[in-house]
Amino acid sequence: MSKTAQKALAEFICIAPVDQRLNPAVLMSGSFKLELFDDAFFSQAAIHLPDTISRASSKRKAEYFCGRYLAALALRHYGLEHFDVLADDKRCPQWPAGFVGSISHTDNFAACALAPSSGLSALGIDCQAILSPSKAEKLWPKIIDRDEFNIIAASSVELNYGLSLCFSAKESIYKALYPFIRKFFGFSAAKLCAINPEQQYLEFDFSAELGKPIGIEHSLRIYYHIDSNRALSYVQLSPEQVCSQRS
Repeated sequence: MSKTAQKALAEFICIAPVDQRLNPAVLMSGSFKLELFDDAFFSQAAIHLPDTISRASSKRKAEYFCGRYLAALALRHYGLEHFDVLADDKRCPQWPAGFVGSISHTDNFAACALAPSSGLSALGIDCQAILSPSKAEKLWPKIIDRDEFNIIAASSVELNYGLSLCFSAKESIYKALYPFIRKFFGFSAAKLCAINPEQQYLEFDFSAELGKPIGIEHSLRIYYHIDSNRALSYVQLSPEQVCSQRS
């Protein structure tokens, strides 16, 4: 990549340092400026551009590029170069053998988490922009039920932040568990049962259709980071957890 192209790419997306707080996974993330996106970034950064994405809007192409570019950086962290992270017919990223990963993005932020499958059997991340209070009041019945609403209301977390966290956490759960279930499941399949703002985690119970394929018979913690702009949640299952739960 030429110095001019490198400069343009650096102006488009600002990459954060490698985040290893998700150990054994690594997290690559970055904020980007949609107005500075250029289709040429795909070829310049050697990121595969699928036909379906090439025909999409500039916004969709920018989001896709950022996710795959961060995935390439995460793979490089483990010494893997020039691997195209393609998608299956359900738009799930296909990782190289021996790895599990997850990609997420908002309008101006993207993230990719990656880990060796020797350390994790399931991994899901999701980032969401914080809902406004008015949107949270309108949308909460579509995302959580009254019991979940009451758990948030009883905590120190304001509704719009709590709802943003729940939305993000349920998306992370979907991404982590879909490879085991291979079918769509809605928000009601995972139900908030506790929230701990001090240690920054949510606890969820699972319906039988969600828990049985992987052997989950108890609540799981979904950890998060949150600020005034966005929520980032992640769920991880180790090989030991999966084996012990299936036994």
